[in-house]
Amino acid sequence: MSTLATLPERIRQAEQQAAHGCGQSDVRYESRVQAAYSSILAQTPEADRPAAEAALRARGFDPEFTPYEAGPDECSLTGIDVNCCPCGRHP
Repeated sequence: MSTLATLPERIRQAEQQAAHGCGQSDVRYESRVQAAYSSILAQTPEADRPAAEAALRARGFDPEFTPYEAGPDECSLTGIDVNCCPCGRHP
C-alpha cells in the first residue's frame, strides 16, 4: 500500500493523539498536532511529499508554525491563566 493511501488514516491518528494529550488546551493541541504533521511529512517519500503536504495543509498544517509564547501570567504549556491552569506546574 502506498504512503499516500495510508495518509488519511495517519493524519486521523495524529489528530486523535494530539487531542488525547492536550488537556483541552488549544495551545497544547496545536503544538502537538503541528509536530505530528511535520513528522508525517518528514517520513513521506520525496516523490509523495507535494501531495502529502497539500493534504496536511488542508487539515491545518503550517510549515512555519511557531510555538505559542505565553504572557507573564499564562502557562507556557497550555496558554491558560496560571491561576486557572490544570497542568499541575503552578503553585
